[in-house]
Amino acid sequence: MDFTLYSQPPARVITPATAEDLADCLREASAAGSSVVPWGGGTRQGLGGPPTRYDLALSMSGLSRVVEYTPADLVISVEAGATLGMVQETLAPHGQWLPWDPPLPRRATVGGLLASGAGGMLRLGYGSPRDWTLGMRVALGDGRLVKSGSRVVKNVAGYDSHKLHIGALGTLGVIAEATFKVAPIPPRRQTLIAAFTTTKAPLEAIAQLRQPPFHPISMVILNDEAERAIPALHPFLRDHSHYLMVAVRFAGTAGAVARQIRAAVAHCVELGSRVIELNELDDAPIWEAIADFVQPTGDLMLRVGAPLGQQYEMIRLLEMTTRARGWATARMVIAGVGLAYARWPIAGVPAAALAAALAELRAGLATIGGYVVIEELPAAPGIDRDVLDVWGAPPETLALMRSLRAAWDPAGVLNPGRYLV
Repeated sequence: MDFTLYSQPPARVITPATAEDLADCLREASAAGSSVVPWGGGTRQGLGGPPTRYDLALSMSGLSRVVEYTPADLVISVEAGATLGMVQETLAPHGQWLPWDPPLPRRATVGGLLASGAGGMLRLGYGSPRDWTLGMRVALGDGRLVKSGSRVVKNVAGYDSHKLHIGALGTLGVIAEATFKVAPIPPRRQTLIAAFTTTKAPLEAIAQLRQPPFHPISMVILNDEAERAIPALHPFLRDHSHYLMVAVRFAGTAGAVARQIRAAVAHCVELGSRVIELNELDDAPIWEAIADFVQPTGDLMLRVGAPLGQQYEMIRLLEMTTRARGWATARMVIAGVGLAYARWPIAGVPAAALAAALAELRAGLATIGGYVVIEELPAAPGIDRDVLDVWGAPPETLALMRSLRAAWDPAGVLNPGRYLV
């Protein structure tokens, strides 16, 4: 694996084989003042700013084992370097899964996904990975090895300090091991695709399909540019011109899924949509392809959030910001959870123009309680990373996070510059 990050190669690559080895590496790095960048599968290293210092690459490939798995208890503990794909392969023979569908699951590691806060489309039906994480074993920046949480689902003792590491980009500690509750695999999963020619009809359909008797586990809205960016969708949308596409996924018993599909088709047709009911065999490949939409493509990738009641305004602001500039922008909304991803073109666009558009979008989103962060900022000629603000307004918890970092990583060796702390 190439451990170069933002054109910076590390001085050394270290691959600990145990959690204790990991803690020793961090203790030595802290004493020497050597900066450390943890590496899993490398799929999320574009998130955040470039490291201000990069002495050691800490490869987690040596920590990839299943620590404990008790199918009857629906609980699994794995080392942080295990890929999500490996975890799912371990669970599948027992009819279980971890309902988590980020991009590139066969490459992405559990620790990297947690540290970057990566989610997926399944959060509508199953919640976020945070909801399935029972505990962790973490090596702090000064070399202490600590545990938090429990290996049992119902636990009233202890603290949930492990959840502070989710989304912290490895700046508070390096996850060595994680324990998850898991779920039975639904007997059937099936998807329908609805193509609309108006702007509001997809949101009306989404609103209806979130009400009983419907229980979708995933729903996304894609514009034309996003559909073109997902080749797996092309056979289903050939020779059909439309404005927005909705993909809805149901899970459960065969009878329950069939009833929901039939009723959903009727609702979408009533709203003027062309509807395609996918074969059950197409379900998993389609959603893997949709998940991969957020992977680096050479464009600027944004993650946008807003309250659920402001989904229409969030989409309007996204569209208005780019339309005024003539940018063909791919956009995907994860319906029902208040999230969206957008690709902005950067080829030939000055950094100052991107910064102005970003500031305009942030100002608009602020009026509805929303935000936007840069999910991926690829290297490109003329793009000055100092001009583009990755994070926007700091979170209210920033002071707490800084105090935790001072206590857990007093030498400031963990991913310096990558996050706000």
